[in-house]
Amino acid sequence: MPRSAHGLRGFLFPLLCAMACGTPAPGAAPVAFDRVQPELFGTPGAQTNSWADYDGDGDLDLFVGMRYTPNRLYRNEGGHFVDVASEVGLADVEDTRAGAWGDYDGDGDPDLYVGYPVAEGTPNRLYRNDAGRFVDVAAGLGVDLVGTSRQPSWIDYDGDGDLDLFVALRDQPNRMFRNDGAPGESRAPRDGASGSAAGGGPAWTFTDVTAESGLGDPRRTVGVAWFDYDRDGDLDVHVSNQNGDEDALYRNEGDGTFVDVAPALGMNHPGRGAEYGSVAAAVTDFDNDGDLDLFVATYGPDILWSNNGDGTFTDVTDPATLGVDYHSTSAVWGDVDHNGLPDLVVTSYLSGIAAVEDHLFMNAGGGRFHNALPANLLEHGPSHGVAWADYDRDGDLDLSIANNDEAGGTHHLYRNLLAPGAAARSLQVAAVDATGRSVVPGAEVRLLDHDTGAPLGTRLIDTGGGYCSQGTAPAHFGLPAGVERVDVRVTFIAGGERSTVVREGILPADYDGRWLTVPQGG
Repeated sequence: MPRSAHGLRGFLFPLLCAMACGTPAPGAAPVAFDRVQPELFGTPGAQTNSWADYDGDGDLDLFVGMRYTPNRLYRNEGGHFVDVASEVGLADVEDTRAGAWGDYDGDGDPDLYVGYPVAEGTPNRLYRNDAGRFVDVAAGLGVDLVGTSRQPSWIDYDGDGDLDLFVALRDQPNRMFRNDGAPGESRAPRDGASGSAAGGGPAWTFTDVTAESGLGDPRRTVGVAWFDYDRDGDLDVHVSNQNGDEDALYRNEGDGTFVDVAPALGMNHPGRGAEYGSVAAAVTDFDNDGDLDLFVATYGPDILWSNNGDGTFTDVTDPATLGVDYHSTSAVWGDVDHNGLPDLVVTSYLSGIAAVEDHLFMNAGGGRFHNALPANLLEHGPSHGVAWADYDRDGDLDLSIANNDEAGGTHHLYRNLLAPGAAARSLQVAAVDATGRSVVPGAEVRLLDHDTGAPLGTRLIDTGGGYCSQGTAPAHFGLPAGVERVDVRVTFIAGGERSTVVREGILPADYDGRWLTVPQGG
């Protein structure tokens, strides 16, 4: 959206700050990326992007939602990508704003919810994944919303073992749909593409529980992230609202209802002007103290909320780096250099300005960050989607950035050029359900040094982030030099309980090129 003169002054300052703050910290390893298949990823007008292993071959594939050109599904074929959207049924041509992967029917492959703006007049689609082919079942399940859709999230808010659907909307109240498919049926193998569980009729129904849950926030919502901020055994949700609207943090009461505690916690941003507002949230344990912290990308100064571990947060934003007004659209955490601390990509957008600087804030510990975005990542237009994934399975995180400028934007994929020895110092952990097949959004993965007991970080299995997206990538940990064995603790959040599965003495080298999979219940 256009900025006021005041907002534009806020935009010019970070450009000057970048020159002063962009020098790497002393002793820090340089960060470098190389473009992957630039002709394939060069089409302009990309918006949302998210990773999932849609075909079950053990590597991550990439969905990209586009503006008025067919959407993409890039199948990963051993590190080489092929666009298969047309052949699998995902090449929509409508202006696509949202894309969230989640296995709503529990059959072991991720399904895809796709959202559009209200101007399209197109109902949102829920694409059921039938052995790598996609069928829209939204109308039959009652989730074919028409509205200015933003962040969809697949989460188990009620702890009954299946994935429910939350949809953020910018032009009307948000919606919450409870998945009422019977767990026994929903874990049955599918009978081809019939839409029925093996041996029976339709197995899944969704019930609109917006009113009874209290989640029908009427404010202009853009971003959403779910996590158990207060550690009481159920998923809470941060809602990022635009156009001067206050933010919300809805605490899950464990009985199907939610209460907005943002005002009581001082996290609601009252009184901000209409040109300001929050856009997207990114959750991780940035300081490795064992609890999950929250970064909020905004139109206005960004903010980093540190979790105090007692159900409260403290604003720890460095005003000279993270807290500048970048007119940010999205952000994602990921340990780029494998120093054991998650770094932060923040993307930016200004209407009518084709070249707006993104930032890569390297985490130096102690709440200190410095911008180290390589020059070749400044080549694109206004950025929206951003997503990390180790697509080539070499151990380090690669970066997908989607830019929606219809003339000069791109949606390039950048390969991390971390030295092979350093890249191999990592472990990726997939938290899955008791069947061992379906990723569990909102699960927390912690690593400790097996020999010293020192914490090595906490990661959240994605519940919504980037730009109106959700993926099913495993939790990624870069490991500092000298760490040989690790203990893995995966905490599953459901029904008021936090159950933890432990794997001790894991040798990361044994998982070179593959994921450690930890099922719920062990």
